[in-house]
Amino acid sequence: DSRTIKSDQLAAQLDALQQAGKVDLHLAVALVGLFGLRPAELGVLRVEEGRLYVGSVKRNARTLKVAKPDRRVLALDLPGREGEGARAVALLESGLVKLPTAILSQAAAGSYKGVGDAFRQLLDRFSFWRSMAEFTPGLTPYSLRHGYAWRGHKAYARPIPVRDLAALMGHNPATHHRHYGKWTDEAGLEEAVARATGASNAIVRALA
Repeated sequence: DSRTIKSDQLAAQLDALQQAGKVDLHLAVALVGLFGLRPAELGVLRVEEGRLYVGSVKRNARTLKVAKPDRRVLALDLPGREGEGARAVALLESGLVKLPTAILSQAAAGSYKGVGDAFRQLLDRFSFWRSMAEFTPGLTPYSLRHGYAWRGHKAYARPIPVRDLAALMGHNPATHHRHYGKWTDEAGLEEAVARATGASNAIVRALA
């Protein structure tokens, strides 16, 4: 799925932001990418005793009337870069690095669409993101959220159950299947069977 940022792409994006000294945007990308946030949810984050919570983003008249509890979110770290999500939360909680001013200004005004738009504009101005988008048709800030779902399904020895992953992302299993249940190409199926049975992909193909 070209809309999905895979682990190596997210790692490269984070490294490029760090090297460019864009620590505020690095924090925003780390939070969206490692925790599977909707970009607008950057405006409703809180940290409590090292735990990251997401408040409600009021997007339409229907959701304005529905009070939802804050959602606990957990990082799905990139393989080989464990602890990066926890470091992002600690940085946010410390206040040593703040989210970009454009994002905070929109959040203070209560414009959650504005938060998402500001995040997109900041990414579009960053040369590494632009070059990645040039070679990845359909890439958007939401691709960071798609990457979270992809890791939950494909990046670890034991995939996260759909119900749990959907809850972490703030939607129901039906929505999850509709938007994030598309990683069932032939190679992915072979890999899933190999993980489950302990067989190699070569053996799986030979038995097919």
